[in-house]
Order: sequence, then structure tokens, then C-alpha cells
Amino acid sequence: MDEFLSQPVQEQLRQEIQDADGNEVFCIGHTDDDQVVIDLEVLARGNRDAVPAILQSCRPGDVVIHNHPSGHLEPSEPDLAIAGSLGSLAVGFYIVDNRVEQLYRVVEVFEPVQTSTVEHQQVTELLGAGGLISQNLPGFEDRPEQLRMAFAVTDALNHHRIALIEAGTGTGKSLAYLVPAILWSLANRERLVVSTNTINLQEQLIRKDLPFLLRATGLDFQVVLVKGRSNYLCKRRLDSATAEPGLFDSEHIGELNALREWAEQTGDGSREDLSFLPHKMVWEEVCCEADQCSRSQCPHFGSCFFHQARRQAARADILVVNHALLLADLSLRSQTDNYSALAVLPPFSRLIIDEAHHLEEVATRYFSTQVTRFAFARTLNRLRPARKPQRGLLPRLLAQLDRSLDDSQDGLYRDLLEQVDALAMQCQELSDRAIADLEQVGIDLAGALENEIRAGEEIRQRLVPTFTERDVWQETVGVLRSLARTTAELGESLLGLLKNLRKLPDDAAEATRSLGTDLAGISLRLQIMAQNLQAFTSNDPGFCVWFEITRGRIGRGEGIITRLCTAPLVVAPLLRETLLERMQTVVLTSATLTVAERFDYLRQRTGLNELEPSRVSELLLASPFDFRQQALLAVPTDIPEPGKPGFAEAVRDLTEEALLAADGRSFVLFTAYSMLRRIHAELATSLTARGFQVLKQGESTRHSLLQKFNQDPTSILFATDSFWEGVDVPGRSLEQVIIARLPFRVPTEPVLEARAEAIANSGGDPFMEYTVPQAVIRFRQGFGRLIRQKTDRGIVLILDSRVVRRGYGRLFLHSLPDVPVATMPRAELMQKLSDFFGSGL
Repeated sequence: MDEFLSQPVQEQLRQEIQDADGNEVFCIGHTDDDQVVIDLEVLARGNRDAVPAILQSCRPGDVVIHNHPSGHLEPSEPDLAIAGSLGSLAVGFYIVDNRVEQLYRVVEVFEPVQTSTVEHQQVTELLGAGGLISQNLPGFEDRPEQLRMAFAVTDALNHHRIALIEAGTGTGKSLAYLVPAILWSLANRERLVVSTNTINLQEQLIRKDLPFLLRATGLDFQVVLVKGRSNYLCKRRLDSATAEPGLFDSEHIGELNALREWAEQTGDGSREDLSFLPHKMVWEEVCCEADQCSRSQCPHFGSCFFHQARRQAARADILVVNHALLLADLSLRSQTDNYSALAVLPPFSRLIIDEAHHLEEVATRYFSTQVTRFAFARTLNRLRPARKPQRGLLPRLLAQLDRSLDDSQDGLYRDLLEQVDALAMQCQELSDRAIADLEQVGIDLAGALENEIRAGEEIRQRLVPTFTERDVWQETVGVLRSLARTTAELGESLLGLLKNLRKLPDDAAEATRSLGTDLAGISLRLQIMAQNLQAFTSNDPGFCVWFEITRGRIGRGEGIITRLCTAPLVVAPLLRETLLERMQTVVLTSATLTVAERFDYLRQRTGLNELEPSRVSELLLASPFDFRQQALLAVPTDIPEPGKPGFAEAVRDLTEEALLAADGRSFVLFTAYSMLRRIHAELATSLTARGFQVLKQGESTRHSLLQKFNQDPTSILFATDSFWEGVDVPGRSLEQVIIARLPFRVPTEPVLEARAEAIANSGGDPFMEYTVPQAVIRFRQGFGRLIRQKTDRGIVLILDSRVVRRGYGRLFLHSLPDVPVATMPRAELMQKLSDFFGSGL
């Protein structure tokens, strides 16, 4: 025993077990250079639910020690599950008896991983005044906030911590985290992942910041932008599509041929490398899909574009991903309990999450489900399209079998033919039934709400007890569960066909291998659809469940569209267990993480509150810009509040006056398209007649709109949603941001409504704890569009007087930088705006 546990540790362990009345105890042991446990820390007594907390506290080279009161030391199934998790973290696992006289080594102690720390001086030599970056960056400005952030990131990497860093606009946060990340990765030969929410930021990192650091620092590091599978062409699927051009309509044959030529020339095979945008249906037939990939069995595996990209990623020091891909990776690792091998990404334990204020929203979207008639059609049409039954995987399989089997295998061919014919009929029946059932469910549920289903209008209802107690809901449950069973049965039947295909002779088996891979993928998709239908009817208290019904376009006609939706009520446990507890280092950063200079909202919504406090650090860095000199926040006090008579008219009139005062150069930001369309329609003609270029979101792509806005100094952009953040327009092109109303999300949105209800049921205040913080962060993003550099100057005009009339308005104002605030009647305020713009000319 002394070989593994020191004498003092043995005595301490006996005492701890005795204090627990002989029940189970979980401890962490810290080892010396000889791998002997010399220090013991008790983390849990008699409770396996504490295992996640234990995993969070472990470091490579530690050992978890657990007693079996029975004296039988053979590991149980739960023990083995714990051992697997610990092993992936390079942590040992011992089981002892209550007397600490016997010891079973389930996982041997690992030699401690020696990490090299990065010193602040190393960061300063690159990022500080006079450093390599300053020597190579034209217009370099010494930014103390940037260095403070870089040091905080360095400390989080050195000490295996989680850091929350809000860096105000102008801090230069991307360089502040990239420099220590690169130094750490090179010093420790350890991969690091940077995750962003938007393509704009990804492109900035990949095309600008990281190439600059490669040139300026002289450091030799490799960077890879990791894209999702569906961005890559699949050579196997392209072969299949080319072999049967009848799959495609005549107008798409040219695209297919162009893709074939491109595949011979392209370097990376990703859609972004194409000189044209292929039709969605064409790309879906030839792109890489996880459930339709035969991996090493594929004849193209060696030259596969997707796997080439993943091999490049495995060699990289820095990986740049988006939040959705990050969550896909963590979800797969959680399901397989694999944190040490390839999942969606190569294994990693150091993570920087930029635009981290989106983390809860992206996680909610990722773990949500939706079932529609279109989901059934997309899947079943792959097997045998209803309108073109001669196409699809099943007819192709029969044709291939006919070519591959000679007369001596006639019996086998007839058996397979019979099975395929039965599947084709099963497929058609499910297709017809899914359409009919979902349409009837929509009619019945709308009828229960006494609503008429109309085009352009959506009926939306969350499932709550007052609704699910109705007879119509019980009937709906029966219909949908029956549909789920039928869907799962088709999936099982496909697996049965695949099993029988194994009886084929080698040549025929090889000829049908590609089709078999696709059929296996369809079987999996059917099983997932069946699970999603079951989830919709399961009444799981951990999920928000709702339906949406409308009348819309279906093919060349129109019909009833029913969407059956679920979303997790809380994602904090998922994020804590799959991300925060598993990573050695996590840096969460954004320009807008706090509400009234506190991280409480982020901590609660993402699971940070449940972590060991000493492991989490906070840093709040103000913007280096002088907002008192550069900006003005203006609020009229004598206009109606949103929802009151006269509000829309006041927004129209004040917007027009403010646009004239600023001579264009403005964003007008809305929270709803309906208000945007109305105000734009009422002002566009007169503004255009005055010589302004009037742009509206939806007229063109976001990139095109920004390009036009920047090119014409008279531009005015009416926008919503995506223009509240991630848009950078420095200089005189943008001198005014008009916010039509505070960006509260629609309170009847099902997920928001359910979360607010859950907070209220637990004794909280949903408005102040959830609704307001969410709106404050969005508001801060909108405000942040104005001042992008030290020479910028302008006004943020808020046409929602609640920001000064209501008590909660203080939270909005206190969350902004130190900016002068003008609150006065509209006439005086418009004069103030004119004076401001006049003095700057």
C-alpha cells in the first residue's frame, strides 16, 4: 500500500471513511515525482452525482480514490464509466476497502504533464509599445487595455482557469487573445481552438489578424479554419450523381458537369472555392454528410476533401471554428465520453470563445428539434421521389443489382427485389401518411385554438397544461406517436435490407457499397425523426415544446405547414458538463458580456455559477475611446411609449428630422420587420427626392448593402437583427445610429415565455433576471455600431422614452460607456442634434 499511498494519506483516508459512517467517499490524490499520493482532498461523500465536480477539479497526474464499503474491489459498471472519463483527462483511479488495506488500480497514475508557462514579458515583447507588432503595424497605438487582456488570457492558460473578459470597442481583443494563445500553443505543443459566432469575425481572424501575426512576429505556427462537413464536395456522391444524371432536372445538369470539372481542379473542395453558387438541391446531392460517409472504406478516402481538411486541422496549432461546430464537437464527445480522440474536431483542452454573449442562444438552437412535412419529403425523396418514382436510391439499387448479379444468383436477386419493392411501398405510404397526418394535426390544433389558418400569418402555441389537458391534444399524441413508430419501422426495414446486402458476392457487394452507405444514412435520419416526434409528445419538463401552423407554398401550389418544435429550457447544465468542466482553459470574451458592469447574467445562463469560484476570473475593460468628446446619447422625453397611440408616427417624424440633421450617414435600427417596412415606406420617397441613398435590409445581401453604404456619404440604412452587431463602419460614413425602440424580444416567443415561467416558478423575477439583461446586451451591441475609432464622432438617438421613464431604463444607461446624455422634449432635442452636427463640420 505504501507504494501507492503515503502513510499520512492512508490515515487521513481511513478517518474520512469513518467520518462518513463507512459509506462511499470520493477523494482526489495529488502525487509526487514517484507517483505516490502525498496529499488528499475529499470532494464528495456517498454521492455519485458529485462526479462532474470531481472531474472539474482533476488535473493530469492526479488520482481519484474511491472506497467500496462491501470490501469487494472489482470495479462496477459506474466505476468503469468514471474510469473512462478520468483516463481521457490523464487522471488515475483507485478503489480501496474501508480499512484502506487493499487497493485496486482501475487506471494507473499518469506521469504529470509538465506545462511550460508563458511569461508576461514574452507577451509584452510582441504586443507592447516598441514590440514586434508595433514595428510592423502602421498606425499602431499603445493600448494598456489590450495588454491587460493579453495578460489575463496568459494567466488563464498558465493556471488552467476560466476567464470572463469584457473588452470594450477599440481594445483590440483579437490580438490580445491570439498572441498569448500562439505563444502557449508553441511552448506546449498543444492545440488551441478559437470559436466565433459570425463569419465576419472568422474572416477577420483568418484573412487579416493571423496572417499579420505570422509576418510580424516571426513565429512559426499553423492555423486552420475548420468548416462543417456540408461545406465540402463528396467525391463518392459526385460519382453516384454523375452516373445517374436522370436524378436532376435538365436545368441542373450544367451545374453538375461544372462541379465535375471543378472537382478535378480545386485545392480544398469547399463550396467557398466555387466561382458560382450551385442550386441548393444540386449541392445537397453531392456534399459531404456525416451519416453518408463510409470513411476508410470509401475509394476516395485518401483524396477526400473533407478528410484532407481534418488531417490539416490535426496538424494545426490554432483552429478557428464557429460556435455551432464547437457545440457539435462537444455534443459528440459527451455522447461517446471521448475527450482524447478525434470527434468533429481533433482533441483539445484550451478554448477561446469570442462573441461569447451568443453562447446560450447558439446552444439552444443546436439542441432544438423541428419536424415538418418538408423534413419527411427531403428524406423519403432520397429513397424514391413521389413525383419521379424511377429515381432515388431504391431504384438505383435495383438497377445496380440487375447489372451485378448473374443468372446463378437469381434466387438472391428475387429476394432482394421483393424486399426493395416492399420498401418502396412502405416509403410511399409513409410519405402520404406524414403529409396527411401533419396537415390534419395542424387543422385540429388550430381548430382547438379557434384560429383560421391563413397565408402570411402564423399560429404559434406553446404546450402548457391548460392545452394538453384537452381531448384534441390526447388525440394528437396518439396520431404522432403512431407516425413515429411507422417512421422508425421504415428505418429498421432499411437496416434489414443492408443486412441482406451482406450476402452479395464480393463484386456485387463492392458495386453496391456506395448505395449502402447512403441507405444507412437515410435509416439514421428516419430514426432521428421518430425520436423527434416522440420528444414532441413526451411532456419532458426540461424542454419547451410548441407548434407553429401556417398556410404557405408547397412545390408549385400551397398547403398547410405544421412545425412541431422542441428546445431545451436551460442549456447551462449542458454547457457546464460538456464544455466548462472538461476544458483545462476557457476564455469567454466579447464587447458585451456584462449588464450594469456585472457578469451575473452570463454566469447564470451558461453554468459558470456552478463552477468552483476560485477557477473563474473576471476582467472588465473599458473602451479606450473618449465617448464624452466623441458621442452624444439623445432621448426625446415627450413622445408616446411603444405600443401606445402615436408611437409609430413619432418614430417616423423624429427619424426624418434626425436624418436631415445628420445629412444622411445613419443606421436606423428596428426590432421588427413590420415597423421597418412601415417607416421605410413612409420616408423613402421623400428622402430619395432630397438626394439621399436609401437602403433597406432585405433588398440585397448584407455585404452588398454595407458596400453601397460606405461608397455614398449620403447613405441611410433601415435595418434590423443582423445589423445590430458585427458591422464595422468607421469614419464619416456613419455618424448617427437611431434605435427605434429598446430591443426586447417578443415576450410570447415560446422559449422566452417558458424560461420566464420557469424563473418565476423558482421564485425569481423573470423580467429583471432574464428579459431586461437580454435586451441590455442587444442594446449595447446597437450602440457599439457608432464609434469604431478614435476619430469617429456621432449621435445615438433612442426613440423609446422608457429608457428614462422606467426604473429598468437605468440598467440600459449604466451599461453604456461614459457618454453625455441629452434627455429633453423633441423640439429642443432636434436643435441639440443640429448643433452637434453643425459643430463637427
